[in-house]
Amino acid sequence: MLFFSTPREAHTTLSCPDCGSRLDIRRSCHEAYMYCPSCRKSFDLSPFVPHMDEAMENFLEQLYVDRV
Repeated sequence: MLFFSTPREAHTTLSCPDCGSRLDIRRSCHEAYMYCPSCRKSFDLSPFVPHMDEAMENFLEQLYVDRV
């Protein structure tokens, strides 16, 4: 099954709203979220959707709808 071979995170070109570092997009068992490895904060996806880059788009294409 494709789901089990999909990555749990991807690096994006989007900037953290708090520290300006590049964000990762990650998934857990129940949700997808943005994460800053520098300041270790998590963010909801919705503010970043209008600025989605290719890495974020490719990552989200591999998720089930109930995770977004």
